[in-house]
Amino acid sequence: MKQAVFDARWILPTPSGIGVYARELALRLPALLPDWRFAFLARPDADAASFVPPDAAGRVAVERLPFGPLSPKNQLLLPGVLRRLGADLFHAPNFMIPFRAFRCGGGARVRCLATIHDVIPLVVPDYAPASRTARLRPLFRWCLREAARRADVLLTVSETSRRDIASALRLGPADAARIRSVPNGVDPAFAAVADGRPPPREPRDPAPRTLLYVGRSDPYKNVPLLVEAFAAARARAPWPLRLVVAGARDPRYPEAAARARALGVADAVEFAGSLPFAELVGRYRSADLLVHPSRYEGFGLQIAEAMAAGLPVLCSDGGAAPEVAGDAARVVPLAGGAPAFAEAILALLSDSAELSRLRRAGLRRAALFSWDRAAREIAAAYASANP
Repeated sequence: MKQAVFDARWILPTPSGIGVYARELALRLPALLPDWRFAFLARPDADAASFVPPDAAGRVAVERLPFGPLSPKNQLLLPGVLRRLGADLFHAPNFMIPFRAFRCGGGARVRCLATIHDVIPLVVPDYAPASRTARLRPLFRWCLREAARRADVLLTVSETSRRDIASALRLGPADAARIRSVPNGVDPAFAAVADGRPPPREPRDPAPRTLLYVGRSDPYKNVPLLVEAFAAARARAPWPLRLVVAGARDPRYPEAAARARALGVADAVEFAGSLPFAELVGRYRSADLLVHPSRYEGFGLQIAEAMAAGLPVLCSDGGAAPEVAGDAARVVPLAGGAPAFAEAILALLSDSAELSRLRRAGLRRAALFSWDRAAREIAAAYASANP
């Protein structure tokens, strides 16, 4: 049997995007690769039961390490760990690999499979000026480029990201050819609420409507613009309109809340913060429209989740958002600013037939994004990374 070492240290007690990605793959890959043994690298306090598949006894071991993937110790000590574990392949669900364990162009004794989810800090100006990545941008670019050059197979999550990785990192043809696009999956819990969703309200129905935003508050996410669009739409709407902003609050970026107060709509905007998973799913179910005005997405998981939940989607044309949405969402050009989003919000909420069409199209589109499919495609990459 071949030995894979999978870096599960990205799986945190509070789920993150990369942590969910790592967990969903860890739960599926051993069953898809019966000729491989797995060693899962884990944090000292990790709950291994959350990512070790219960039916993989005898082929999965957990190796707890006292240092994380971003620690300098990772670069110094992990190559020795890989040798001790007899690794044939190292699978990193993010870009941070132990660089000196692999040579440029791939083909080292221990092969490498790594993921760059996006290159937002390199392609979006002022994407998050208070972030550590923004302050260390040259180092971030160097790490991404080294990962891209040293991985035998480099994964990403959309064709948009694949193209932008090759361009932003100035990869040569041979390095760019090793990039594969494998879309993310959507948790089945979102699809489970779609059947119970009531039909869209008719325009004359005076009941309140709820807009939902899910995501971070970094400047590139455009939440202040969303608040402006919401305020303009609310002033003209024939029914009460409210906005729910679901996502971790970040005191570094208070602009959206300040904008809501300045526009006099603070009482109609709920900054819900980071929600438990079950409550988040419930918010998708109870909303009337997901509005996602981000300047760039490497994938746009919120869009896929909303479509799976039967929630119509209004999104920007930033990055991979149109690629994920396909014909199942209303796409608004960012060039139109807040007025274009306000017009689209009012137009959609006044058109129950179009909302119904988007719901049907969204359910079909969301079926393309499953973790089972993603795991199958990544399992196939093991063979090409380790021929």
